[in-house]
Amino acid sequence: MENRESRPEKVDIYSYLTILVSYRRFIFLNLVGVCLIVAILSFLLPSWYRATTTILPPVGEALGLPSTSSLTGAVSGVASSFSLPFMASPSDVIAAILKSRTVGEAVVQKENLMKTYKTRSIQEALEELFSHTQIRVTPEGLISLSFEDKDRIKAAKVANRFVEELDRINRETSTSQAKSARVFIEERLTQTQKELTQAEENLRKFQEENKTILLDDQMKAAIEKAAELKAQMVATEIQLNLLSQNLSPSHPQIKSLRNKIGEIKKQLQILQVGNQKESADSKTVLDVPFAEVPSLSLKLARLVREVKIQEQIFELLTQQYEQYKIQETKDTPTIQILDKAVPPERRARPKRTLLVMLSGILSIFASTVFIFGLEYFRRSKQRNPEAFERLEALFGVWRKDTEDLKRKLFFKRRKK
Repeated sequence: MENRESRPEKVDIYSYLTILVSYRRFIFLNLVGVCLIVAILSFLLPSWYRATTTILPPVGEALGLPSTSSLTGAVSGVASSFSLPFMASPSDVIAAILKSRTVGEAVVQKENLMKTYKTRSIQEALEELFSHTQIRVTPEGLISLSFEDKDRIKAAKVANRFVEELDRINRETSTSQAKSARVFIEERLTQTQKELTQAEENLRKFQEENKTILLDDQMKAAIEKAAELKAQMVATEIQLNLLSQNLSPSHPQIKSLRNKIGEIKKQLQILQVGNQKESADSKTVLDVPFAEVPSLSLKLARLVREVKIQEQIFELLTQQYEQYKIQETKDTPTIQILDKAVPPERRARPKRTLLVMLSGILSIFASTVFIFGLEYFRRSKQRNPEAFERLEALFGVWRKDTEDLKRKLFFKRRKK
């Protein structure tokens, strides 16, 4: 007899289905009731609208970074535009600026969001603002900014305000950096102009004293090459100085520019004393070093070379000086907008259909757990009434403690 009672009751799928069918009305009424309540509550919740604006991937100048890629003539293609810090794309930088406190404070003040959010401090307003703002960079590099508000017009207005403040900050930064670069190049231009004037005067005096000295085509080609290399080195040094204001000394582009300057210096040294590694038969007309030129011709070559160098450097600096003057004074938009934020036609949340569906699923799950639990306790009472009575006694103690606590609280409240 004891073995029969202790043996677990065999349960199959049919038994489970029988339980569900027997409680079908309870499950159905619970489902309808929960879905109806959630539907009513969802209509009482305020509607939120999301407006989205999309920005095109920026170029270097859109970030307020001056470009030196426009060098022409002898130094064409030598200088390259400023790059961003390692592993950070321009789109990531734009997204970081949009999330900055500077942009956020400007949006809060110009849209009067402290009054809208009923906050006492700018920090609280910023936290509320960014809690409703989503900024992300797509795999294609586009920057998407979304803002939520209960007012659909306000949502679009604030989203567009973010972009306006971003553009304002970029223009101010671009103007400031262009001014700094213009001042730096202006100093070099003044110095180069003096050196060019002096070089031209020295060449004129030498030619007046030695009218019969002429340079052959071979030496003229070497002078042109030396002047080109020297102009390239100056262009690279200017780029290195400007980049050093934004990047750390260990940045890959800083190291690359320093290596480039070192290589140019080696080429100039070869022009001066020759390349000892090359054989005499393999040398070209441009490989004749200045050290092998006769004394008077050597002096003339050096004077002509100095004039050529200063002319090319002066031309380079003049181009860059004019470029930065234009960039310093221009007030054109730096941000290209692909899609401007417009008042949304549909609400973003609450999603009433989704809420009702989820609540229905949870209702069925909760009802199923409840009826199987209820059925388990009913069968346990039939199989082992003594154990069930002990369990009821435990629950009775818990109910008694709860009632005692309620009476004490009620007595204290009446006494007060």
